[in-house]
Amino acid sequence: MDIKKATIAFGLMAAVYASAAISYTPVTEGATDAAKKLYNFLAVNYGVKTVSGIMTGEVNSSEFKKLADVDSFYIRTGKYPALVGFDYLFATGKEASKEWNKDYTRMAVNSAKDLWNKGGIPAFTWHWKDPSKAEEAFYATAGSAGKDEFGNQKPFTTYDFTQGFSNPNCTSNCTWNKESNVYKQLVADIDVIADYFLELQTAGVAAIFRPLHEASGGWFWWGLRSGAAFQALYNLVYEEMVNNKGVKNLVWVWNPEYAKDTDWNPGKNYDVISLDIYEAWDYSTKYTAAYGELKTNYGTDKMFAVSENGAIPDLSVMKEKNSVWSWWMPWYQTWSGKFLDQTVNAVWKANMESSCTISLEDMPGWDKYTISENPVASCEVGYALADLDTARPVEVVFPGDTATNAWLRVGLTMPSGIKPDTASKGNIVIAEGSVPDLSSTKKITMKVFNGNKMSGIWFTIAFLSGAPDWAWAQPDGCWVNAGDSTTCTFDLSTTTKDGAVLSGSAYTSFMSNINKFYIEIFAQSFAGSVFFDDITTDGNVVINDFSQKKTYQVEQAANMPIVEIVGTGSTNTAIGAGQLPAVASLTLQGNSLSFTTTRSGNVSLDVFDLQGNRVTSLYKGALSAGTHQFSLSGMARGSYLVRAKGAGLSATKRIVIK
Repeated sequence: MDIKKATIAFGLMAAVYASAAISYTPVTEGATDAAKKLYNFLAVNYGVKTVSGIMTGEVNSSEFKKLADVDSFYIRTGKYPALVGFDYLFATGKEASKEWNKDYTRMAVNSAKDLWNKGGIPAFTWHWKDPSKAEEAFYATAGSAGKDEFGNQKPFTTYDFTQGFSNPNCTSNCTWNKESNVYKQLVADIDVIADYFLELQTAGVAAIFRPLHEASGGWFWWGLRSGAAFQALYNLVYEEMVNNKGVKNLVWVWNPEYAKDTDWNPGKNYDVISLDIYEAWDYSTKYTAAYGELKTNYGTDKMFAVSENGAIPDLSVMKEKNSVWSWWMPWYQTWSGKFLDQTVNAVWKANMESSCTISLEDMPGWDKYTISENPVASCEVGYALADLDTARPVEVVFPGDTATNAWLRVGLTMPSGIKPDTASKGNIVIAEGSVPDLSSTKKITMKVFNGNKMSGIWFTIAFLSGAPDWAWAQPDGCWVNAGDSTTCTFDLSTTTKDGAVLSGSAYTSFMSNINKFYIEIFAQSFAGSVFFDDITTDGNVVINDFSQKKTYQVEQAANMPIVEIVGTGSTNTAIGAGQLPAVASLTLQGNSLSFTTTRSGNVSLDVFDLQGNRVTSLYKGALSAGTHQFSLSGMARGSYLVRAKGAGLSATKRIVIK
């Protein structure tokens, strides 16, 4: 199908409007030449072109093109991203001295050097682990940290950085007690990261740095206090690195969790404001709304960027809505992230082939770059999102034990042609009339499996009291990650009725007179199935184990066509009509490898040793559906793993060359 050219073409006026108040030099006084070039490149392109990026999870090479996430990006798009994200996740913390942790950070820094030398942009995040080294954790609550595959609580930290203030209760202009242990712990960790940036600086490399990210979210220890406390911590990081350690090679990013969080604005010490935007399934609505909110709250004198995302912002709509972000960076594909999968092939192709998207191949080369104070020339997007096939096949994955166990399956849909913020919702009656007395119950638990491998879901439980009140109440909810299996625990001390948390006799009276017990779902832009099992109180009383096949009543339902018991023989995977998965096979015949695929597209075919090291790449590029032969002649005798990835498939085979 020919891609119709969009009639959307924006001249210099659009670029000037978007970047009229943007400075062409970074905020850091005495910035290195490399930092000046990097910032200037972003500034002159802002409002006209967007830089493509990818975050790394797995880092096992000092060559950035060999990183698995970069490779996955190339397989999908046929291009390399201009920006690659790295994490100082293992650089500080209780276990930072372990060899694996040191190797991870070393390869990340070396990959950043390699990327810069090839004309790209390194971007660093820092998941800052407990500076006191009491816990190997950066999450601030048990719920944020979650549980491991065995159901055990992952570590979290109660570290309180405000204890390093002269007045821990300060509400503005918080100052540091430089003799406190907390202050010294913070500075010691900051200095570790500063030294890595100084190494890059010595090598002539500049980078983007996003410290203390998702500031006001409340799940990291640095975001659990007030906006005033955060401002002091952010500026401590900046002042210690820039003024005390001499780090002058960074473009600084402030990353609030929400565009409305003006009280968390750290002031002057940043160049870019960024947001993390996930589950923008229509590639546009969330992005244009967020851009507009940032402009309303912060004006137009800073660049706006997308520092984390799933589905990418579509360039044709961003141009039309005058919401062209400086860069975007899908979170990693490795470590079970699979965030690149959230953009369908047609959207990847259109965006990456547009002259308004900057890939590594489009970068000028830092040794050739010249500082400018003029926006780049206008570009034509070349397509319209409405002309693309953006249909997303939804694979419904069932729990693995349905042959021996029963689950309540709740199927949710997102019909085409409706607004992307439309909700799938409903209150499912789990127990009625004979609900146990919950007046002395502290918590309710249930097993949950999210069958959607691309989108997380939030839900809660709710109670309807009996006569004469017939009142509604609910505790805090539970978030289940994409494709995750977990146990949700509901703390009943958070149960709220009419906007107030129930306690004392009011709680006892309400919880001893429950007529209906619900699972309540309100999920925006979610399609797929969620499975529930074994609802218990304090680990003892079983409210429902769904062992009886019956029809469950649903109240106030929308886009919730399936509520049923599955198990004891149900199939493990169901595919929607007309959405067959890609099928691939690998067979060895002598020294010839035969690769068969049912779908055409960009494919990489790589050979690894049994330790996971890449030995050679047999093929990388477009392949038609069918069978293809590849010669293995010349390879040493031994055992290998062959991996095929791309075109919606992933196949691995162990081979022996004799």
